[in-house]
Amino acid sequence: MFDIGFWELTVIAVIGLIVLGPERLPVVARTLGTWVGRAKGYVRGLTSELEREVNVDDIRSQVRRTREQIESDTKNTVSSIRDPLAPEKPQSGMKTEQTRDKSTGASAEQPANPVADAARPESRDNDRNDPSA
Repeated sequence: MFDIGFWELTVIAVIGLIVLGPERLPVVARTLGTWVGRAKGYVRGLTSELEREVNVDDIRSQVRRTREQIESDTKNTVSSIRDPLAPEKPQSGMKTEQTRDKSTGASAEQPANPVADAARPESRDNDRNDPSA
């Protein structure tokens, strides 16, 4: 910032000695040293606070990215688990079976799905009562 070398400091000391005198120069130098020390401490504190703020922002963005990654992984896992359990829509040429909604009595065509049929409680009861099984 400031380029003050040895000769500049010597000139300042000689001028200070002439203006202030030998009695007050040590007191002024001590006071000036105290002020410079306080200024350095203030700048050091400000710098460390700014660095902490930058680190907090980095940590917040990292936590946000991690949360978004976890949410997307969770959604993918849930959808991959639900997909095999969801009834498939009939495609052309697939066998469908006629089912009746017990609450409304309406009939609907659903694809034949032996895995889903085995998972239904009423089909397990029928298998237990079936003497041919």
